[in-house]
Amino acid sequence: MLVLALDTATPYLVLGLPHAERAVRLGRRHAEVLWGELEAFLHQAGIGLPDLDGIAVGRGPGSYTGLRVGIAAGLGLARGLGVPVTGVDTLEATALRYRGAVTVAQTTRNGLCYTASYQIEETRSETLQAPHRSRLDVLQPTGLLVLDQPPSGRALAHLGIKAFQAGRILVEPLYL
Repeated sequence: MLVLALDTATPYLVLGLPHAERAVRLGRRHAEVLWGELEAFLHQAGIGLPDLDGIAVGRGPGSYTGLRVGIAAGLGLARGLGVPVTGVDTLEATALRYRGAVTVAQTTRNGLCYTASYQIEETRSETLQAPHRSRLDVLQPTGLLVLDQPPSGRALAHLGIKAFQAGRILVEPLYL
């Protein structure tokens, strides 16, 4: 199954396929460059829009506007292509870059962060602490602390494939 993933929940625009990924730090400019970056990414990967079997969008947690840009783009693409769309966890896709106990944190304003902890193994991941909002100065990480890193585009795509295989086609933003 060929799934295109896109995530705008963090300051990065992350695009992914099962075999390719791209992350571009944009701050708050996702809407300005998403379509051009997407076109270039698919061209570089040798994939056309009609080749896609599904769309996976990062559902956060993240900023309201950031989540809306990515989710709206994913929903629009899916509808236009006639393919399913599903939401996947941004923090889990970040943790999947690592192995063992991993705490992922994305800083927000006023010394706060969105954070979650995972146990990552070769073939599976387990959520140790669900995504939540915390003050950064009181964060007590489990295992490796990963701070302000982009999610893996490949991991987003693979999480999307797993969601489709499980019959989950729900896109619900995670606002904390």
